[in-house]
Amino acid sequence: MNSFSFCSSMKYSFKIASVWGIPIELHITFILLMVAVAILSYPTFYLFALILFLFVFVVLHEMAHTFVARHYNIKVRKIVLYPIGGVSEIEEIPENPSIEWRLAISGPATSLLIGAVLYAASLFITIAVAPTTISASLTTAGSLILDLATLNLLLGGFNLIPAFPMDGGRVFRAILAERMKFTDATKYAAYIGRLFGIAMVVFGIIFYGYFLLIVVGLFVYIGATEEAEQTIVSTTLARVRVSDVTCAEIGSVTPENTLAEAMEVMFKFRYHDAIVEKDGIYQGLVVWDELVKVKPEQRSQLTISQMPLRKISVFQGESVLEAQKIMVSQKIAVMPVVERDNPEKVTCVLTTEGLAAAYDRAKNLR
Repeated sequence: MNSFSFCSSMKYSFKIASVWGIPIELHITFILLMVAVAILSYPTFYLFALILFLFVFVVLHEMAHTFVARHYNIKVRKIVLYPIGGVSEIEEIPENPSIEWRLAISGPATSLLIGAVLYAASLFITIAVAPTTISASLTTAGSLILDLATLNLLLGGFNLIPAFPMDGGRVFRAILAERMKFTDATKYAAYIGRLFGIAMVVFGIIFYGYFLLIVVGLFVYIGATEEAEQTIVSTTLARVRVSDVTCAEIGSVTPENTLAEAMEVMFKFRYHDAIVEKDGIYQGLVVWDELVKVKPEQRSQLTISQMPLRKISVFQGESVLEAQKIMVSQKIAVMPVVERDNPEKVTCVLTTEGLAAAYDRAKNLR
């Protein structure tokens, strides 16, 4: 299963490379799969070699998504590779359906193109290998190039199945979104995705030798449910204004305060960020991550004026969704809220608790 997502990926993945400044991470389950296949493919290790090639093809598949995302100035956080495919984590799902279907179809199109080129090459070039039985109903072709062509054709074709959140499901959602509200299109696409997920699980249980379909079906069902919920709530969250959320008070410090004093304020108010004000004028935000970089013995000697500040804020009339995006990108727990006609005056702050309340409000607005 290959797709792109704006949800957070699973834990237990680690970086193996970086392309265009985008981290490529390998999930620990991929390593477990490679170990299992290496054991099962003994003594020829041909299946293990195919898995390594599949790893490369999945990366190319995901890089196609990334290339199109960059073309439309959509930020890609990272690419995570799983045993059943890869996921390109993007900053946000494009609102324009025509961009989403182009972004979604780029991966399968790349896999199908690679498969077609390799298949054409197999007609003229033969690298013979011993046929290997994968399951009771599946055996390799005995030709390395033809097997690689088949891998890519299967990878591209399978991902075109209209099962959200797979690529085909996203194309389906984009087509629906051109004819109805985005939230409704997501609901229908997720419903179809869950049906496909159930069908895959049932098929894998009934027919011996297709156990992997059970795993893929579960991922599709869970992915469709979770991402649909996230997408719908986030879309609705755009309608909630910062002024609709109860703002909190937070401790402030002055440029003359020491780092030790600033940290005491942070502990007192339970937030690892603090507003910096001078004579009631907003100077910026000092964050915990910057303070802890300083050696403990120096924190009572250095002042806030010697630290880098982040001059970020939002207006009361802005959407909570935009505020959340900034907080996530800046890795901060509080967002200063200022008046539009007086941006140097902080009225209150939007906190992570406030965001949670906004999400609850968004769910009621669906």
